[in-house]
Amino acid sequence: MSWVDRYAPVALTACLVVWLESFFTVEWTYPYCLDQADGPAYAAQGFPLPYWMWNGVVSLEHDFLPHIYVLDLIILFLLAFPFVRWLWNRTALGLPMWLKGSLAALGTSAFAVHIALTILMITMGWFQPAMSLEHSEYYRYSDLRPVRIGLYRSNAPDCTPSRFWFPNGSGRN
Repeated sequence: MSWVDRYAPVALTACLVVWLESFFTVEWTYPYCLDQADGPAYAAQGFPLPYWMWNGVVSLEHDFLPHIYVLDLIILFLLAFPFVRWLWNRTALGLPMWLKGSLAALGTSAFAVHIALTILMITMGWFQPAMSLEHSEYYRYSDLRPVRIGLYRSNAPDCTPSRFWFPNGSGRN
């Protein structure tokens, strides 16, 4: 087995995971979304766990949890890798080595571009690294509940109220 056959599924899975996670998300709500007495509320986003939310102070700043982001990528990688490896073993058998190498290089390059863009967003201040998406007076990280799966909606999506998760208007009893 050549190095390309061994490492190409890893590179393609990493590429697939970071780019799918960039476009698709889960929107997360919290109790304050039901009664926004002190101002607007914004949705937390991330898949499978929430890792960023517009902070509402400056138009382009988002609170960003890098440790949760990395955990999300690891979870998605572990879920996707068996399928990508199976698909690679089925389809790459008859491909010439140069094409296999090109696919591996493409996957590695796309992964590196995504990581570079994420680092750029942190250094420019668009992502503000934080330890938690928590504002103790209004919500805690443990209050977040999923309400929607889909594409990222906007730079600062409004929070979607949910009577399903918070029938009494509060997540804390």
